[in-house]
Amino acid sequence: MKKIIVAVAFLLVITNISYATNEKIKPATYEELVSWYKSLEELYPNYIEVFKANEMFGLGKATGGYDLYYVRITNESNGFLKPEVLFLGGPHGDETVGTIGLYWTAKWLVERAAEGDEWIKWLLDHREIYIEICHNPYGFDNRQRYDANDWDLNREADYDWRGYNSQLWGSVNGKTLYHFINSHAIRTGADFHGGVRMILYPWSSTHANVKAYSPFSGKEYTHAPPDFYFYHTACLRLGEYMGSYGGRLDEDNIGTIPTAIGYTAPGCIAAWAYGANVEKCPAEDEFVNDEIFGNYDGCGIFWISPEMSKIKDPPEWQFGDEEQGYIAEVIRFVIHQTDLAQPYIRWVYPSNNSFATGEVTVKWQVYGCLVVDETYVAYSFSKNLSDWIEGKRYDNYNGSYTGGTYWDGKVWEEKISLPENATDVYVVAYAKVDGIYRNIVAPSVYGNSYLRIIEERTNESYVEVLNTSDGIEVIEGRLWWKSPVLHIRIGGISKPKEGYLYLMGKEIMRLPGKTIIIGKMNVEVKGEYDKVEFYLDNELVHVDDSMPYQWQISNAFGKHEIVVKMYVDDVVYEDNLEAIMFVK
Repeated sequence: MKKIIVAVAFLLVITNISYATNEKIKPATYEELVSWYKSLEELYPNYIEVFKANEMFGLGKATGGYDLYYVRITNESNGFLKPEVLFLGGPHGDETVGTIGLYWTAKWLVERAAEGDEWIKWLLDHREIYIEICHNPYGFDNRQRYDANDWDLNREADYDWRGYNSQLWGSVNGKTLYHFINSHAIRTGADFHGGVRMILYPWSSTHANVKAYSPFSGKEYTHAPPDFYFYHTACLRLGEYMGSYGGRLDEDNIGTIPTAIGYTAPGCIAAWAYGANVEKCPAEDEFVNDEIFGNYDGCGIFWISPEMSKIKDPPEWQFGDEEQGYIAEVIRFVIHQTDLAQPYIRWVYPSNNSFATGEVTVKWQVYGCLVVDETYVAYSFSKNLSDWIEGKRYDNYNGSYTGGTYWDGKVWEEKISLPENATDVYVVAYAKVDGIYRNIVAPSVYGNSYLRIIEERTNESYVEVLNTSDGIEVIEGRLWWKSPVLHIRIGGISKPKEGYLYLMGKEIMRLPGKTIIIGKMNVEVKGEYDKVEFYLDNELVHVDDSMPYQWQISNAFGKHEIVVKMYVDDVVYEDNLEAIMFVK
Protein backbone atom coordinates (compact mmCIF):
# COMPACT_ATOMS: atom_id res chain seq x y z
CA MET A 1 0.00 0.00 0.00
CA LYS A 2 2.83 2.42 0.88
CA LYS A 3 4.41 1.86 -2.55
CA ILE A 4 1.13 2.77 -4.25
CA ILE A 5 0.83 5.97 -2.19
CA VAL A 6 4.41 6.97 -3.02
CA ALA A 7 3.84 6.31 -6.73
CA VAL A 8 0.64 8.37 -6.76
CA ALA A 9 2.38 11.22 -4.90
CA PHE A 10 5.22 11.18 -7.44
CA LEU A 11 2.76 11.33 -10.32
CA LEU A 12 0.98 14.26 -8.70
CA VAL A 13 4.28 16.11 -8.35
CA ILE A 14 5.40 15.69 -11.93
CA THR A 15 1.99 16.44 -13.40
CA ASN A 16 1.73 19.53 -11.23
CA ILE A 17 5.02 20.82 -12.65
CA SER A 18 4.11 20.80 -16.33
CA TYR A 19 0.51 19.92 -16.92
CA ALA A 20 -1.38 22.04 -14.39
CA THR A 21 -2.08 24.59 -17.11
CA ASN A 22 -2.72 21.93 -19.78
CA GLU A 23 -0.24 23.76 -21.98
CA LYS A 24 2.06 21.95 -24.34
CA ILE A 25 5.59 22.67 -23.14
CA LYS A 26 7.76 21.16 -25.85
CA PRO A 27 7.11 21.91 -29.52
CA ALA A 28 7.49 18.96 -31.85
CA THR A 29 9.31 20.91 -34.58
CA TYR A 30 11.22 24.11 -35.24
CA GLU A 31 8.29 25.31 -37.36
CA GLU A 32 5.93 24.89 -34.43
CA LEU A 33 8.32 26.75 -32.12
CA VAL A 34 8.53 29.64 -34.60
CA SER A 35 4.72 29.71 -34.78
CA TRP A 36 4.57 30.11 -30.99
CA TYR A 37 6.80 33.17 -31.18
CA LYS A 38 4.70 34.60 -34.04
CA SER A 39 1.59 34.18 -31.91
CA LEU A 40 3.30 36.15 -29.16
CA GLU A 41 4.14 38.84 -31.70
CA GLU A 42 0.45 39.11 -32.61
CA LEU A 43 -0.52 39.46 -28.95
CA TYR A 44 2.26 41.91 -28.02
CA PRO A 45 3.20 43.79 -31.23
CA ASN A 46 4.69 46.71 -29.29
CA TYR A 47 7.13 44.41 -27.51
CA ILE A 48 8.02 41.58 -29.92
CA GLU A 49 9.29 41.43 -33.48
CA VAL A 50 10.04 38.12 -35.24
CA PHE A 51 12.22 38.33 -38.35
CA LYS A 52 14.33 36.23 -40.72
CA ALA A 53 17.89 37.23 -39.91
CA ASN A 54 19.37 35.23 -42.79
CA GLU A 55 17.38 37.31 -45.27
CA MET A 56 18.56 40.55 -43.66
CA PHE A 57 22.10 39.72 -44.78
CA GLY A 58 21.17 38.18 -48.14
CA LEU A 59 22.34 34.71 -47.16
CA GLY A 60 19.51 32.49 -48.32
CA LYS A 61 18.25 29.52 -46.37
CA ALA A 62 20.24 27.29 -44.07
CA THR A 63 20.95 23.72 -45.15
CA GLY A 64 17.73 21.76 -44.94
CA GLY A 65 15.68 24.70 -46.23
CA TYR A 66 15.44 26.62 -42.96
CA ASP A 67 14.99 30.31 -42.38
CA LEU A 68 16.83 31.51 -39.29
CA TYR A 69 14.33 33.42 -37.19
CA TYR A 70 15.52 35.91 -34.62
CA VAL A 71 13.32 37.73 -32.10
CA ARG A 72 13.66 41.21 -30.63
CA ILE A 73 11.96 41.98 -27.32
CA THR A 74 11.84 45.60 -26.19
CA ASN A 75 9.40 48.44 -25.68
CA GLU A 76 9.46 49.72 -29.24
CA SER A 77 7.55 52.89 -28.39
CA ASN A 78 10.54 54.49 -26.66
CA GLY A 79 13.00 53.84 -29.46
CA PHE A 80 16.13 51.74 -29.80
CA LEU A 81 19.88 52.26 -29.30
CA LYS A 82 19.56 50.57 -25.91
CA PRO A 83 22.05 48.09 -24.43
CA GLU A 84 21.56 44.82 -26.31
CA VAL A 85 21.76 41.22 -25.17
CA LEU A 86 21.63 38.04 -27.28
CA PHE A 87 20.63 34.47 -26.42
CA LEU A 88 20.98 31.54 -28.83
CA GLY A 89 18.78 28.49 -28.91
CA GLY A 90 21.02 25.43 -28.95
CA PRO A 91 23.82 25.15 -31.54
CA HIS A 92 23.53 21.42 -30.87
CA GLY A 93 20.07 20.40 -31.94
CA ASP A 94 19.59 17.59 -29.44
CA GLU A 95 20.21 19.92 -26.45
CA THR A 96 16.76 21.39 -26.00
CA VAL A 97 16.42 23.10 -22.62
CA GLY A 98 17.70 26.50 -23.72
CA THR A 99 15.95 26.45 -27.10
CA ILE A 100 12.55 25.71 -25.58
CA GLY A 101 13.12 27.62 -22.35
CA LEU A 102 13.83 30.82 -24.28
CA TYR A 103 10.31 30.81 -25.73
CA TRP A 104 8.76 30.50 -22.28
CA THR A 105 11.09 33.24 -21.08
CA ALA A 106 9.91 35.56 -23.87
CA LYS A 107 6.30 34.81 -23.00
CA TRP A 108 6.93 35.40 -19.31
CA LEU A 109 8.70 38.71 -19.94
CA VAL A 110 6.01 40.30 -22.10
CA GLU A 111 3.19 39.03 -19.89
CA ARG A 112 4.85 40.45 -16.78
CA ALA A 113 5.47 43.78 -18.49
CA ALA A 114 1.85 43.94 -19.66
CA GLU A 115 0.67 43.15 -16.13
CA GLY A 116 2.68 46.07 -14.75
CA ASP A 117 5.64 44.34 -13.10
CA GLU A 118 7.79 47.44 -12.52
CA TRP A 119 11.23 45.84 -12.80
CA ILE A 120 10.46 43.72 -15.87
CA LYS A 121 8.81 46.70 -17.52
CA TRP A 122 11.93 48.75 -16.74
CA LEU A 123 14.13 46.11 -18.36
CA LEU A 124 12.03 46.05 -21.53
CA ASP A 125 12.01 49.85 -21.58
CA HIS A 126 15.81 50.02 -21.31
CA ARG A 127 17.14 46.87 -23.02
CA GLU A 128 16.90 45.18 -26.41
CA ILE A 129 16.73 41.43 -25.84
CA TYR A 130 17.48 39.33 -28.92
CA ILE A 131 16.82 35.61 -29.20
CA GLU A 132 17.92 33.35 -32.03
CA ILE A 133 15.06 30.86 -31.87
CA CYS A 134 17.36 27.95 -32.68
CA HIS A 135 20.90 28.06 -34.05
CA ASN A 136 20.50 24.54 -35.46
CA PRO A 137 16.91 23.99 -36.69
CA TYR A 138 17.82 20.80 -38.58
CA GLY A 139 19.38 19.29 -35.48
CA PHE A 140 16.38 20.33 -33.41
CA ASP A 141 13.92 18.68 -35.77
CA ASN A 142 15.96 15.50 -35.94
CA ARG A 143 17.18 15.58 -32.33
CA GLN A 144 20.81 15.30 -33.37
CA ARG A 145 23.93 17.27 -32.53
CA TYR A 146 24.92 18.21 -36.08
CA ASP A 147 23.24 20.07 -38.92
CA ALA A 148 22.29 18.59 -42.31
CA ASN A 149 25.95 18.68 -43.41
CA ASP A 150 27.02 16.77 -40.29
CA TRP A 151 28.79 19.94 -39.14
CA ASP A 152 29.13 20.95 -35.51
CA LEU A 153 27.79 24.51 -35.45
CA ASN A 154 29.75 25.22 -32.28
CA ARG A 155 33.09 24.52 -33.94
CA GLU A 156 32.99 26.74 -37.07
CA ALA A 157 33.62 30.13 -35.46
CA ASP A 158 36.64 32.19 -36.44
CA TYR A 159 38.62 31.83 -33.24
CA ASP A 160 41.24 29.09 -33.20
CA TRP A 161 39.22 27.23 -35.85
CA ARG A 162 40.78 23.82 -36.61
CA GLY A 163 38.24 22.20 -38.88
CA TYR A 164 36.67 19.88 -36.31
CA ASN A 165 33.43 18.64 -37.93
CA SER A 166 33.02 22.01 -39.63
CA GLN A 167 34.00 24.49 -42.29
CA LEU A 168 35.15 27.96 -41.24
CA TRP A 169 31.90 29.95 -41.18
CA GLY A 170 30.67 27.28 -43.56
CA SER A 171 27.03 27.33 -42.56
CA VAL A 172 24.42 30.00 -43.21
CA ASN A 173 23.68 29.70 -39.50
CA GLY A 174 27.21 30.81 -38.59
CA LYS A 175 27.42 33.50 -41.27
CA THR A 176 24.11 34.95 -40.06
CA LEU A 177 25.34 35.01 -36.48
CA TYR A 178 28.60 36.80 -37.17
CA HIS A 179 26.92 39.35 -39.46
CA PHE A 180 24.25 39.93 -36.83
CA ILE A 181 26.76 40.48 -34.03
CA ASN A 182 28.82 42.82 -36.20
CA SER A 183 25.74 44.94 -36.90
CA HIS A 184 24.82 45.28 -33.22
CA ALA A 185 26.36 46.42 -29.95
CA ILE A 186 25.82 43.28 -27.90
CA ARG A 187 26.84 43.57 -24.24
CA THR A 188 26.09 40.06 -22.96
CA GLY A 189 25.37 36.84 -24.83
CA ALA A 190 25.01 33.09 -24.46
CA ASP A 191 24.57 29.88 -26.41
CA PHE A 192 22.66 27.19 -24.53
CA HIS A 193 23.83 23.59 -24.22
CA GLY A 194 23.02 20.38 -22.36
CA GLY A 195 24.46 17.00 -21.52
CA VAL A 196 26.22 18.06 -18.33
CA ARG A 197 25.47 20.66 -15.66
CA MET A 198 27.94 23.55 -15.92
CA ILE A 199 28.49 27.21 -16.69
CA LEU A 200 31.41 27.60 -19.08
CA TYR A 201 33.34 30.69 -20.11
CA PRO A 202 36.42 31.42 -22.30
CA TRP A 203 38.97 30.43 -23.14
CA SER A 204 38.19 27.22 -24.98
CA SER A 205 41.52 26.08 -26.42
CA THR A 206 44.07 28.91 -26.25
CA HIS A 207 46.31 30.47 -23.59
CA ALA A 208 46.61 27.16 -21.78
CA ASN A 209 49.51 28.42 -19.69
CA VAL A 210 47.71 31.52 -18.41
CA LYS A 211 46.51 30.58 -14.95
CA ALA A 212 44.25 32.39 -12.53
CA TYR A 213 42.96 31.68 -9.08
CA SER A 214 39.50 32.09 -7.66
CA PRO A 215 39.41 35.11 -5.33
CA PHE A 216 37.00 33.13 -3.15
CA SER A 217 38.48 29.63 -2.86
CA GLY A 218 41.93 29.92 -4.40
CA LYS A 219 41.14 27.18 -6.91
CA GLU A 220 43.40 27.22 -9.99
CA TYR A 221 42.00 27.68 -13.51
CA THR A 222 43.99 27.26 -16.72
CA HIS A 223 43.24 28.90 -20.10
CA ALA A 224 42.30 32.04 -18.15
CA PRO A 225 40.98 35.05 -20.10
CA PRO A 226 41.98 38.61 -19.17
CA ASP A 227 38.55 39.19 -17.60
CA PHE A 228 38.72 36.02 -15.54
CA TYR A 229 37.74 37.71 -12.27
CA PHE A 230 34.61 39.28 -13.72
CA TYR A 231 33.65 36.08 -15.56
CA HIS A 232 34.21 33.93 -12.50
CA THR A 233 32.40 36.13 -10.00
CA ALA A 234 29.45 36.84 -12.29
CA CYS A 235 29.01 33.18 -13.16
CA LEU A 236 29.10 32.12 -9.52
CA ARG A 237 26.38 34.64 -8.70
CA LEU A 238 24.41 33.57 -11.76
CA GLY A 239 24.64 29.91 -10.76
CA GLU A 240 23.38 30.66 -7.28
CA TYR A 241 20.48 32.72 -8.64
CA MET A 242 19.48 30.12 -11.23
CA GLY A 243 18.96 27.52 -8.53
CA SER A 244 19.77 23.85 -8.22
CA TYR A 245 16.89 22.14 -10.03
CA GLY A 246 19.31 20.64 -12.56
CA GLY A 247 22.10 20.35 -9.99
CA ARG A 248 24.18 22.79 -7.98
CA LEU A 249 26.27 25.33 -9.86
CA ASP A 250 29.44 26.32 -8.01
CA GLU A 251 33.21 26.19 -8.38
CA ASP A 252 33.03 22.45 -8.96
CA ASN A 253 31.35 23.01 -12.33
CA ILE A 254 31.82 26.69 -13.25
CA GLY A 255 34.95 27.81 -15.05
CA THR A 256 36.96 28.02 -18.24
CA ILE A 257 35.99 25.37 -20.77
CA PRO A 258 39.03 23.05 -20.53
CA THR A 259 39.22 23.35 -16.73
CA ALA A 260 35.54 22.67 -16.15
CA ILE A 261 34.59 20.22 -18.88
CA GLY A 262 37.97 18.56 -19.40
CA TYR A 263 38.56 19.07 -23.13
CA THR A 264 39.23 21.92 -25.55
CA ALA A 265 36.66 23.36 -27.97
CA PRO A 266 38.48 25.20 -30.78
CA GLY A 267 36.19 27.22 -33.02
CA CYS A 268 33.44 27.57 -30.42
CA ILE A 269 31.12 30.58 -30.37
CA ALA A 270 31.94 31.74 -26.84
CA ALA A 271 35.65 32.36 -27.44
CA TRP A 272 34.99 34.07 -30.79
CA ALA A 273 32.24 36.35 -29.45
CA TYR A 274 34.50 37.35 -26.58
CA GLY A 275 37.90 37.80 -28.19
CA ALA A 276 37.74 38.07 -32.01
CA ASN A 277 37.93 41.85 -32.22
CA VAL A 278 41.66 41.81 -32.88
CA GLU A 279 41.91 45.60 -33.20
CA LYS A 280 40.94 45.86 -29.53
CA CYS A 281 42.56 42.54 -28.61
CA PRO A 282 45.79 42.25 -30.65
CA ALA A 283 47.01 39.29 -28.58
CA GLU A 284 44.30 37.21 -30.29
CA ASP A 285 45.32 38.10 -33.85
CA GLU A 286 47.17 34.82 -34.33
CA PHE A 287 43.94 32.89 -33.70
CA VAL A 288 41.56 34.92 -35.93
CA ASN A 289 41.35 34.93 -39.74
CA ASP A 290 40.49 38.63 -39.90
CA GLU A 291 42.59 38.89 -43.07
CA ILE A 292 39.83 36.91 -44.79
CA PHE A 293 36.67 38.02 -42.99
CA GLY A 294 37.68 41.43 -41.68
CA ASN A 295 37.84 42.53 -38.07
CA TYR A 296 34.91 41.51 -35.90
CA ASP A 297 33.93 44.87 -34.43
CA GLY A 298 30.90 43.43 -32.68
CA CYS A 299 32.89 41.06 -30.49
CA GLY A 300 34.02 41.89 -26.98
CA ILE A 301 30.85 40.37 -25.54
CA PHE A 302 30.48 38.90 -22.07
CA TRP A 303 29.60 35.51 -23.56
CA ILE A 304 29.04 32.34 -21.60
CA SER A 305 27.82 28.83 -22.43
CA PRO A 306 25.50 27.31 -19.85
CA GLU A 307 25.13 23.53 -19.85
CA MET A 308 21.62 23.38 -18.47
CA SER A 309 20.73 19.71 -18.02
CA LYS A 310 22.56 16.42 -17.65
CA ILE A 311 20.02 14.91 -20.04
CA LYS A 312 20.32 16.59 -23.43
CA ASP A 313 16.60 16.39 -24.20
CA PRO A 314 14.73 16.07 -20.90
CA PRO A 315 11.13 14.85 -20.76
CA GLU A 316 8.42 17.47 -20.82
CA TRP A 317 7.59 17.29 -17.11
CA GLN A 318 11.12 18.41 -16.19
CA PHE A 319 10.73 21.71 -18.03
CA GLY A 320 8.35 22.89 -15.34
CA ASP A 321 7.13 26.49 -15.33
CA GLU A 322 8.18 29.98 -14.26
CA GLU A 323 8.50 28.91 -10.62
CA GLN A 324 10.36 25.61 -10.87
CA GLY A 325 12.06 23.34 -13.37
CA TYR A 326 14.30 24.18 -16.32
CA ILE A 327 12.03 26.95 -17.62
CA ALA A 328 12.42 28.81 -14.32
CA GLU A 329 16.19 28.47 -14.59
CA VAL A 330 16.30 29.82 -18.15
CA ILE A 331 14.13 32.78 -17.08
CA ARG A 332 16.50 33.56 -14.22
CA PHE A 333 19.51 33.19 -16.52
CA VAL A 334 18.09 35.71 -19.00
CA ILE A 335 17.08 38.20 -16.30
CA HIS A 336 20.50 38.12 -14.65
CA GLN A 337 22.43 38.57 -17.90
CA THR A 338 20.05 41.24 -19.19
CA ASP A 339 20.44 43.18 -15.96
CA LEU A 340 24.24 42.94 -16.13
CA ALA A 341 24.43 44.67 -19.52
CA GLN A 342 24.76 48.12 -17.94
CA PRO A 343 24.74 49.57 -14.40
CA TYR A 344 21.67 51.51 -13.25
CA ILE A 345 20.01 52.77 -10.07
CA ARG A 346 16.36 52.41 -9.05
CA TRP A 347 14.55 54.14 -6.23
CA VAL A 348 13.05 51.91 -3.54
CA TYR A 349 11.36 54.67 -1.50
CA PRO A 350 9.59 57.02 -1.75
CA SER A 351 7.79 57.12 -5.09
CA ASN A 352 8.02 60.10 -7.38
CA ASN A 353 5.77 63.07 -6.54
CA SER A 354 5.24 61.81 -2.99
CA PHE A 355 5.04 64.08 0.06
CA ALA A 356 7.23 64.57 3.10
CA THR A 357 7.34 66.90 6.09
CA GLY A 358 10.22 67.57 8.45
CA GLU A 359 12.55 64.94 7.04
CA VAL A 360 12.50 62.16 4.50
CA THR A 361 14.54 58.96 4.20
CA VAL A 362 15.26 58.06 0.60
CA LYS A 363 16.22 54.49 -0.32
CA TRP A 364 17.85 53.18 -3.49
CA GLN A 365 19.41 50.04 -4.99
CA VAL A 366 22.21 49.60 -7.53
CA TYR A 367 21.72 47.09 -10.35
CA GLY A 368 23.68 45.86 -13.36
CA CYS A 369 27.00 45.27 -11.58
CA LEU A 370 28.85 42.96 -9.19
CA VAL A 371 30.04 45.42 -6.54
CA VAL A 372 29.24 48.99 -5.51
CA ASP A 373 32.52 50.83 -4.88
CA GLU A 374 30.88 54.05 -3.76
CA THR A 375 27.41 55.57 -3.67
CA TYR A 376 25.74 58.74 -2.41
CA VAL A 377 22.81 61.07 -3.03
CA ALA A 378 22.74 64.73 -3.97
CA TYR A 379 19.66 66.87 -3.46
CA SER A 380 18.39 70.35 -4.24
CA PHE A 381 15.44 72.40 -2.97
CA SER A 382 15.41 74.52 -6.11
CA LYS A 383 13.14 73.81 -9.07
CA ASN A 384 15.94 74.73 -11.49
CA LEU A 385 18.08 72.03 -9.81
CA SER A 386 20.77 74.41 -8.63
CA ASP A 387 22.69 74.41 -5.35
CA TRP A 388 23.09 70.65 -5.03
CA ILE A 389 23.91 69.32 -1.57
CA GLU A 390 25.87 66.07 -1.32
CA GLY A 391 24.93 63.45 1.23
CA LYS A 392 27.28 60.99 2.90
CA ARG A 393 29.51 58.92 0.63
CA TYR A 394 29.29 55.19 1.31
CA ASP A 395 32.26 53.02 0.29
CA ASN A 396 31.61 49.90 2.41
CA TYR A 397 32.49 47.48 -0.40
CA ASN A 398 35.24 49.39 -2.19
CA GLY A 399 38.00 46.95 -3.17
CA SER A 400 35.76 43.90 -2.81
CA TYR A 401 34.65 41.55 -5.59
CA THR A 402 31.01 41.58 -4.51
CA GLY A 403 28.63 43.56 -2.33
CA GLY A 404 26.28 46.50 -2.17
CA THR A 405 24.06 45.59 -5.14
CA TYR A 406 20.42 44.67 -5.58
CA TRP A 407 21.59 41.08 -6.02
CA ASP A 408 23.12 41.19 -2.55
CA GLY A 409 19.85 42.49 -1.14
CA LYS A 410 21.46 45.80 -0.21
CA VAL A 411 19.21 48.84 0.15
CA TRP A 412 21.07 52.13 0.57
CA GLU A 413 19.40 54.98 2.42
CA GLU A 414 19.96 58.60 3.37
CA LYS A 415 17.97 60.87 5.69
CA ILE A 416 17.35 64.40 4.37
CA SER A 417 16.19 67.23 6.64
CA LEU A 418 13.63 69.47 4.94
CA PRO A 419 13.72 73.25 5.55
CA GLU A 420 10.55 74.99 6.70
CA ASN A 421 10.38 77.34 3.72
CA ALA A 422 11.06 74.74 1.02
CA THR A 423 8.27 73.40 -1.20
CA ASP A 424 10.12 70.69 -3.16
CA VAL A 425 13.19 68.50 -2.90
CA TYR A 426 14.88 66.86 -5.91
CA VAL A 427 17.16 63.90 -5.26
CA VAL A 428 19.65 62.03 -7.47
CA ALA A 429 21.58 58.91 -6.43
CA TYR A 430 25.05 58.15 -7.82
CA ALA A 431 27.08 54.94 -7.83
CA LYS A 432 30.57 53.93 -8.87
CA VAL A 433 30.84 50.20 -9.59
CA ASP A 434 33.07 47.24 -10.48
CA GLY A 435 36.35 49.13 -10.24
CA ILE A 436 38.25 46.02 -9.13
CA TYR A 437 37.52 44.37 -12.48
CA ARG A 438 39.69 46.90 -14.26
CA ASN A 439 42.51 44.67 -12.98
CA ILE A 440 42.98 41.87 -15.52
CA VAL A 441 44.81 38.56 -15.56
CA ALA A 442 48.21 38.51 -17.33
CA PRO A 443 48.34 42.14 -18.52
CA SER A 444 51.69 41.43 -20.18
CA VAL A 445 49.88 38.96 -22.45
CA TYR A 446 46.52 40.63 -22.96
CA GLY A 447 47.16 44.33 -22.39
CA ASN A 448 43.65 45.33 -21.40
CA SER A 449 40.11 44.12 -20.71
CA TYR A 450 38.31 42.65 -23.72
CA LEU A 451 34.78 43.34 -22.46
CA ARG A 452 32.89 46.44 -23.57
CA ILE A 453 30.77 46.23 -20.41
CA ILE A 454 33.93 46.49 -18.30
CA GLU A 455 35.43 49.29 -20.37
CA GLU A 456 32.16 51.21 -20.26
CA ARG A 457 31.99 51.20 -16.44
CA THR A 458 35.67 51.39 -15.43
CA ASN A 459 37.42 53.45 -18.11
CA GLU A 460 36.12 57.01 -18.44
CA SER A 461 38.26 57.66 -21.53
CA TYR A 462 36.79 54.69 -23.41
CA VAL A 463 34.86 55.43 -26.61
CA GLU A 464 33.47 52.84 -29.01
CA VAL A 465 31.54 53.79 -32.15
CA LEU A 466 29.54 51.02 -33.79
CA ASN A 467 27.48 51.21 -36.97
CA THR A 468 24.50 49.11 -35.91
CA SER A 469 21.18 48.21 -37.50
CA ASP A 470 19.60 50.74 -35.11
CA GLY A 471 21.96 53.49 -36.25
CA ILE A 472 25.30 54.81 -35.01
CA GLU A 473 25.79 53.75 -31.40
CA VAL A 474 28.42 55.48 -29.31
CA ILE A 475 29.46 53.73 -26.10
CA GLU A 476 31.32 56.09 -23.81
CA GLY A 477 33.03 55.06 -20.61
CA ARG A 478 32.07 56.62 -17.31
CA LEU A 479 32.82 55.94 -13.69
CA TRP A 480 29.63 57.32 -12.12
CA TRP A 481 26.11 56.11 -12.82
CA LYS A 482 23.13 58.30 -12.08
CA SER A 483 19.54 57.59 -11.07
CA PRO A 484 16.48 59.37 -12.45
CA VAL A 485 15.61 62.53 -10.50
CA LEU A 486 13.30 61.79 -7.58
CA HIS A 487 10.86 64.65 -6.96
CA ILE A 488 9.37 64.88 -3.48
CA ARG A 489 6.91 67.64 -2.64
CA ILE A 490 7.38 69.08 0.82
CA GLY A 491 3.89 69.17 2.19
CA GLY A 492 0.86 66.93 2.34
CA ILE A 493 -0.75 66.08 5.65
CA SER A 494 1.46 67.63 8.33
CA LYS A 495 -0.97 67.07 11.22
CA PRO A 496 -1.94 64.57 12.51
CA LYS A 497 1.28 62.60 12.00
CA GLU A 498 1.15 58.89 11.48
CA GLY A 499 1.78 56.81 14.58
CA TYR A 500 0.86 59.30 17.33
CA LEU A 501 -1.84 59.80 19.98
CA TYR A 502 -3.64 63.17 19.93
CA LEU A 503 -5.86 64.57 22.70
CA MET A 504 -7.90 67.68 21.82
CA GLY A 505 -5.42 68.45 19.04
CA LYS A 506 -2.29 68.06 21.18
CA GLU A 507 0.37 65.48 20.36
CA ILE A 508 0.63 63.27 23.46
CA MET A 509 2.88 60.32 22.64
CA ARG A 510 4.18 58.07 19.87
CA LEU A 511 2.16 54.94 19.05
CA PRO A 512 4.11 53.07 16.36
CA GLY A 513 1.76 51.64 13.76
CA LYS A 514 -1.36 53.49 14.98
CA THR A 515 -2.77 57.01 14.87
CA ILE A 516 -5.41 57.74 17.53
CA ILE A 517 -7.37 60.99 17.74
CA ILE A 518 -9.44 61.81 20.83
CA GLY A 519 -11.43 65.03 20.73
CA LYS A 520 -11.68 67.72 18.09
CA MET A 521 -8.60 68.67 16.11
CA ASN A 522 -7.63 70.21 12.80
CA VAL A 523 -6.21 68.29 9.88
CA GLU A 524 -3.48 70.54 8.50
CA VAL A 525 -1.89 70.42 5.05
CA LYS A 526 1.48 71.98 4.31
CA GLY A 527 2.58 73.32 0.93
CA GLU A 528 1.47 75.77 -1.77
CA TYR A 529 -1.56 74.75 -3.84
CA ASP A 530 -4.39 76.25 -5.84
CA LYS A 531 -6.83 74.42 -3.59
CA VAL A 532 -7.04 71.46 -1.22
CA GLU A 533 -9.95 69.03 -0.91
CA PHE A 534 -10.45 67.10 2.32
CA TYR A 535 -12.18 63.71 2.26
CA LEU A 536 -13.31 61.42 5.06
CA ASP A 537 -13.79 57.86 3.81
CA ASN A 538 -14.15 59.05 0.19
CA GLU A 539 -16.74 61.73 1.13
CA LEU A 540 -15.75 65.32 0.34
CA VAL A 541 -16.09 67.29 3.58
CA HIS A 542 -14.22 70.55 2.99
CA VAL A 543 -12.44 72.63 0.32
CA ASP A 544 -9.79 75.25 1.17
CA ASP A 545 -8.16 77.53 -1.40
CA SER A 546 -5.88 79.58 0.84
CA MET A 547 -3.17 78.94 3.44
CA PRO A 548 -3.26 77.58 6.02
CA TYR A 549 -5.09 74.62 4.53
CA GLN A 550 -7.04 72.92 7.33
CA TRP A 551 -10.27 71.19 8.30
CA GLN A 552 -11.64 70.39 11.74
CA ILE A 553 -12.64 66.77 12.37
CA SER A 554 -16.04 66.27 13.96
CA ASN A 555 -18.53 63.45 14.49
CA ALA A 556 -16.16 60.62 13.69
CA PHE A 557 -15.93 57.39 15.65
CA GLY A 558 -13.91 54.28 14.86
CA LYS A 559 -11.38 53.70 12.07
CA HIS A 560 -11.46 56.22 9.22
CA GLU A 561 -9.28 57.32 6.32
CA ILE A 562 -8.42 60.97 5.77
CA VAL A 563 -7.61 61.79 2.14
CA VAL A 564 -6.46 65.17 0.86
CA LYS A 565 -6.29 66.09 -2.81
CA MET A 566 -3.99 69.01 -3.62
CA TYR A 567 -4.31 70.87 -6.92
CA VAL A 568 -1.40 72.63 -8.62
CA ASP A 569 -1.71 73.81 -12.24
CA ASP A 570 -4.32 71.14 -13.08
CA VAL A 571 -2.15 68.39 -11.55
CA VAL A 572 -3.70 66.53 -8.62
CA TYR A 573 -1.52 65.19 -5.81
CA GLU A 574 -2.90 62.96 -3.11
CA ASP A 575 -1.96 62.12 0.46
CA ASN A 576 -3.79 59.98 3.01
CA LEU A 577 -3.75 58.80 6.59
CA GLU A 578 -5.68 56.15 8.53
CA ALA A 579 -6.66 56.93 12.13
CA ILE A 580 -8.84 55.64 14.93
CA MET A 581 -11.07 58.55 15.96
CA PHE A 582 -13.20 59.40 18.98
CA VAL A 583 -14.45 62.84 17.98
CA LYS A 584 -17.90 64.27 18.81
